[in-house]
Amino acid sequence: MLRTTTAILLSLCLSHPAIAQTRIVLDDVGDRTIRRTDSGADAPLNDDIATIPDLIEYQIGRWQPDDPAMGLYAGTWSNTGGFLRFDLTLDGLINPPGPLNLLSDTYDPFLYGPSPLVGFVEFNVDQNVNSGGELDFPEFRYLGNAGRFGGLIDDTVLRNRQAECGSEIDHTISTPPFVDRSGEEFHIAFAGDTISAVSPRLGDADSDFEPGEGWAISANWLHRAHSFEPFSGAGNDGIYEPETEFIFRHYVADDRTIITLVFPLTNLAAAAAAGEIEEPNNGSDADQSSIHEALMNLTQSVTAIPIGDPARLNPEFQSIRPWENQSALSYLDPTTWDVNIIVGMAYETLDPFGALFAPTDIMPGPTVGDFDGNGIVNAADVQLFDTFLVDNDGIPSSDDDATLDGVITIPDFGPNFCMYDLDYDGVIDSQDRKRIVIMGDINLDTEVNVEDLSEFVTLLLNSATKPDPVSTAPSHQKFLRANFNGDGIINGKDIPGFIESILAG
Repeated sequence: MLRTTTAILLSLCLSHPAIAQTRIVLDDVGDRTIRRTDSGADAPLNDDIATIPDLIEYQIGRWQPDDPAMGLYAGTWSNTGGFLRFDLTLDGLINPPGPLNLLSDTYDPFLYGPSPLVGFVEFNVDQNVNSGGELDFPEFRYLGNAGRFGGLIDDTVLRNRQAECGSEIDHTISTPPFVDRSGEEFHIAFAGDTISAVSPRLGDADSDFEPGEGWAISANWLHRAHSFEPFSGAGNDGIYEPETEFIFRHYVADDRTIITLVFPLTNLAAAAAAGEIEEPNNGSDADQSSIHEALMNLTQSVTAIPIGDPARLNPEFQSIRPWENQSALSYLDPTTWDVNIIVGMAYETLDPFGALFAPTDIMPGPTVGDFDGNGIVNAADVQLFDTFLVDNDGIPSSDDDATLDGVITIPDFGPNFCMYDLDYDGVIDSQDRKRIVIMGDINLDTEVNVEDLSEFVTLLLNSATKPDPVSTAPSHQKFLRANFNGDGIINGKDIPGFIESILAG
């Protein structure tokens, strides 16, 4: 669950005393949970020996290397820096991914270790959800998977585009909920198929990424949104995917892995890094490449399609149309970009039906049980659950057993899912309803009022600690609803949260 959203924070660069403006977004440690996507949701995952990817934070901003031609990573965060820097932190030892059979017949995700990172980081640089997106495979992306984590994301725009159930993903850009219209201009795709070089810089230089090691990975992982390609003049195919270096670094002291990308914002910065003279923005990712060049190519590509051209009538053209008459220079401050992330685990063997990975964490993620996406769980969410159950129970398209029995069996569970399936077992029933935790509702009547006060006081006076781990036991449910700060004990630190919930009703 997201703990800090879009606040701009002052961050101290560890290598220099200078302070500059960056954006840091945090995610709860330990909230990882496996969401299988294979047909039957039972394909083997090596979760007994692998580290399950668990997002901790990301940091993003402008960066200025001390000497770009000598190296990109010694430098300072700077509001006038010529480079994008993005640091993604995960809990534990996470290794680079091997190939996933995307571009060849090779499936070897565990080539560099048992815990490869698979997933996507999406960057919406213009904060416009109507430009960019993923048209071909939205089922692998953020909006196509957020519902697997038990609710709607707290975003007034994107929550209306999120798939509540997998059946809503129809690969048609013109039909709601527009899962394919995420607004991303760029994304990072963690898959080993395009790795061209691995350069160990810390460690024993063998083929396993081990504790304390640092590797430089050269790969075509940074992509401009694929939805632009049919209308873009970039290269010969509209693709803009420059080869880029990523650093994987494991820190033993706090057992965390940080993945770092430093990439030119302009061709001037790209020239400085290469020790060359600046090249003009030619829309090609084969020479000097930058965020500015990729965005300028979008504006030029739209202008090149005349008014009245049949291409403008293509529904997919709406993905690039908002870039008409835009200034690419206006979108080079990474602290203003919207960032959505989904990561997960690779399957032990290639899934014959195309399941790419099993998601394990997402940010920003939904609050479990928040079915209207307003950021809180209350009686309205319980009502939404009950309504969904009544409306879909026994309906063949929604309920696989087509039996009116108070239980919805999700058809083709794995590829398909539904956000109301809170325990992710493929059925929606009373056990899921019990997992809807309304903070402050200690007497379990789905309301927060003075009738909960006496039970809260009882728990408070007894300094209650987490009881029976069975999540549906009443004593456990009451504890969950009273432990506002999540520290495992009911004490004075929970009083402000309880008062706030009472006042909010």
